Amino acid sequence: MEDREREEELLKSLPAEREDNARILMMSDGQEELGWVAVDMVHSVLRMLHIEVPGAQPDKLSGEAVFVADSLMRAAASYGATVGAYRIRSMEPAYNEFLRLRGFTPSETGAETGLGTIVKYTGS
Repeated sequence: MEDREREEELLKSLPAEREDNARILMMSDGQEELGWVAVDMVHSVLRMLHIEVPGAQPDKLSGEAVFVADSLMRAAASYGATVGAYRIRSMEPAYNEFLRLRGFTPSETGAETGLGTIVKYTGS
């Protein structure tokens, strides 16, 4: 996200603790914000702290909301690959079923998978 003030505003709105390396990845169509994902990295795990798809409930995604949430998760995984992550973890159990269908293993605190489930590494 290029607008650092807006990014900090969104990060401050998060209920969970975050690392100093936290970032917001925004999906937009022109000036319209379609959704965003807050990420940080702890050791080699890219954590999705929060996924926001306006007007959608995480456990009842349908239509365009599925596309936006999937795109945000994939953007987070790609970002993780560029910063050296090996795993990706959601910190929001409400997305467990959505993520389980994409190869994540759900738990009481969220869902996790190896980054290779989502992004393909070249040369491996």
